[in-house]
Amino acid sequence: MIRLRRGRDAASLGAFTGAQLQQRLLKLEGYFYEDGGHVDFKPKARQIWSTAKPALKVDSAGKCAYCEADTAVVAHGDVEHFRPKDLYWWLAYCVDNYTFSCQVCNQVYKGNTFPVTGARLKPPRMPAAQPADATKAAALAATFCLDPAGATDASLKRFFAGEQPHLPDPYLVDPEKLLSWNAIEETHEVWLIARGRSAKAKAAAKAAEEVLGLNRTELLRLRWNHYDLLRTLALAFQEMDPASPNAAKVLAGIRRRADGDQPFAGMTRHFLRTWGLLAA
Repeated sequence: MIRLRRGRDAASLGAFTGAQLQQRLLKLEGYFYEDGGHVDFKPKARQIWSTAKPALKVDSAGKCAYCEADTAVVAHGDVEHFRPKDLYWWLAYCVDNYTFSCQVCNQVYKGNTFPVTGARLKPPRMPAAQPADATKAAALAATFCLDPAGATDASLKRFFAGEQPHLPDPYLVDPEKLLSWNAIEETHEVWLIARGRSAKAKAAAKAAEEVLGLNRTELLRLRWNHYDLLRTLALAFQEMDPASPNAAKVLAGIRRRADGDQPFAGMTRHFLRTWGLLAA
């Protein structure tokens, strides 16, 4: 996992901002009362988040935001609710609760699992009946989430304050500060591990493994293939004459594999830093 940046221009946010967002949230409010205090998202008419997929895919360069594999290789991408919509119904139409995830991480593993250290985020205070007054009903709906057009990292952290989720939200937290990698020569695997001994790092690594399955067999081997090629390139470069006219080009090529649009960029950056080929 690596840090992602959300597009906040009108094209990226689509109908999840401004007046259109408010209309959607008002419908969501209505669903709550129709369904007796919860929201059933099985009806297709309520599953409107798929329209956010193109922008989310751009944010993560077509990779799963969690396992960093190319979704064209491992599985088609889903609009994934970071905080599961079945537990946090009021965030179902909130773009800042969306990530682009492969179906394996999302459907086979994560589902509705969302461990936290702090107090779980409470739903909005809902009156016994939906307000008959249109202005009051709209004001209630507006409390469900922040308008993403004006949201900032600081305002979002305040909105979600106190919960302390074990999984790092790649849009709000730099996962590379919590997660690290361990290459096992004997088995040809690269394992995701905690970076350091802090409780936060250990919780993040445990959740990444148990909730997202980021140490599943196919990923261990796929990451090894990338690592093995990277190591070969690094060894070849280290044996080159630094004065060679091609040395700089080779190093630049190696470093490009750590760019955010490359598969397993977080793992790549870790090993390049370990080998002294990328600045810390």
